[in-house]
Amino acid sequence: MENTPSKSIPSIEGRPRRPPSSMRGLHSNRLIQSSGMSKTEPSTSSAQVPPRSHALSVALIVISAALYAAAITVTAPIPTPWGIGHFRPGVIVPAFFAVVCGPMIGGAGAALGCFIGDYALSLFGLTNPLLSLIAGVPGNFVGFYMLGWFTSRYKSWLAFLIGSLLSLIVGNLIAASGVVVYLTFIMPIWAPWPLDVKIATVLGFTLFWFSTMLPFVVPIVPILVRRVARHAQGPFRNPGLSWGKPREVASLSFSITVGLLLLYAFIMLTPLGDFLFIRVAESQYIFWVKTLILIAAIVMLLFGIVVSLLLTRQEKETIDHRSLREGG
Repeated sequence: MENTPSKSIPSIEGRPRRPPSSMRGLHSNRLIQSSGMSKTEPSTSSAQVPPRSHALSVALIVISAALYAAAITVTAPIPTPWGIGHFRPGVIVPAFFAVVCGPMIGGAGAALGCFIGDYALSLFGLTNPLLSLIAGVPGNFVGFYMLGWFTSRYKSWLAFLIGSLLSLIVGNLIAASGVVVYLTFIMPIWAPWPLDVKIATVLGFTLFWFSTMLPFVVPIVPILVRRVARHAQGPFRNPGLSWGKPREVASLSFSITVGLLLLYAFIMLTPLGDFLFIRVAESQYIFWVKTLILIAAIVMLLFGIVVSLLLTRQEKETIDHRSLREGG
């Protein structure tokens, strides 16, 4: 939402004077910088976009859930290397809704969509609704609520990058823990496994889901958000996220890339890396699961390079345009 310029109040002498201090706050949105991420204080302007009605919020949750459930079923034939759970690039749906609609709509839509998708797949024997309630539903809700919270509080794409990283780790860790708990206590298939093997399996699940989701969420969601950015008054509102300086984007993307490369080197070169995937269904899957982390690192590096170049070009065009205007 653009700030409405303050109208000058004419004085008795005919010269404009500043509005009273009690009126100034009605015409400004102050930008607060916090750790490189900007947070916008709510404006009290009468032009402020009104909050969504409860009916619209419920409708958006249902739409998000339906789209996410459909995306889940499309990629369901691609299982995890453990034969439980699925490959889910469709997480871009709840990630998009979390950014443009807020944490509650993003989290609730993800949880409901996960259950609907898993229930549909259970009709074909591909999963179990109870497993979904224990693992997928809480993991999806917490993860995408976190992402929506980050981007709602810190109006920055840097916050989106950090939020995506943390939310996918936390959400998938919850889901992976739920899977191991379910198969240990509800259907005790894995009950005889030692505790260290169960912990390693939880971490293995988390790494697999994280490395298959991050390369889709980070580059695709900003493109989708840009498509709806012009419709600030519609159901999908422009979240007003700023990119910041090119150097900041490049630095954060490079830092995430380095972290992923170190993780890749660790699981490739140490025995603990093999131990994380000791219970996969087929041993030949281990190499490919590890390679997914390298792919995620490459995607993050390319994303940082491309976005930084685009921002640098945009800054140069802005400076040139300003120079031409001042020179004219």
